[in-house]
Amino acid sequence: MSAVLVGGASRRMGVDKALIDFEGVALGRRVAEALGVDDGRTVLACGGSAEAAHSLGLEHLPDEAPASGPLLAIATVLRAFPGLDAIVAACDLGGLDRATVMLFEQWLSDEPYDVVVASAERRQPLLARWRQSALPIIDRVVGAGERSMNGALAKLKVAELCVDASVTANLNTPKDLECWRRSRTQR
Repeated sequence: MSAVLVGGASRRMGVDKALIDFEGVALGRRVAEALGVDDGRTVLACGGSAEAAHSLGLEHLPDEAPASGPLLAIATVLRAFPGLDAIVAACDLGGLDRATVMLFEQWLSDEPYDVVVASAERRQPLLARWRQSALPIIDRVVGAGERSMNGALAKLKVAELCVDASVTANLNTPKDLECWRRSRTQR
């Protein structure tokens, strides 16, 4: 079970990031493809509008707390699929690829980690495999007024999965997008 987080306001980009054309494919759809939607995997669009989700070819999972940030969106995903781990990715991870997601799918450990986050130069919690054990902790953290990912990670048992830095790059602004496009054409 996987989800693309599409509910952000995209203020710095100025337009809905999930719908931006990225090499001929909407950015949110590109992330869904990396998550395995074309391989028959269940991939939902969490947050945003149902219309946007459907334009990406995805089923919509309404955010329980719209405009409250990715931590609450992750809780929404975990609640929607009790008993299952969820691989969650932000819609602005333009470099995400299927091979990287498969590392998360295949990740096994005897340790009781709550979440396995991508790590390159730093942690990227918006590319992670979340276990159900994280949900009550997220609920407690949120109940105490915390909304930040780093605040939640401080309370969770976290494992890091090393990935290529290009996979964790967020495309937050038009400048980020232009730099990314230039780097892709120079390859």
